[in-house]
Amino acid sequence: MSQNEIVLQFLRDHGKITTFDAFQLGITRLSARIWELRNKRGITISKARVNYKTKAGVHKHYDVYMLGGKT
Repeated sequence: MSQNEIVLQFLRDHGKITTFDAFQLGITRLSARIWELRNKRGITISKARVNYKTKAGVHKHYDVYMLGGKT
């Protein structure tokens, strides 16, 4: 099974995927896999940015990708 297929199956099973989820699946370049699924396979995948503050008070963010919706 290719990395793209793994990402797509995870999205279908869980509804969303983050870089941390992908890393646990052995995929280190999630944004590249998402690009390929969108642009080479025509799959609609939306992205939401989650902002948070660390215990040290530093502002950070990460992206959550979901099937469907606006890109």
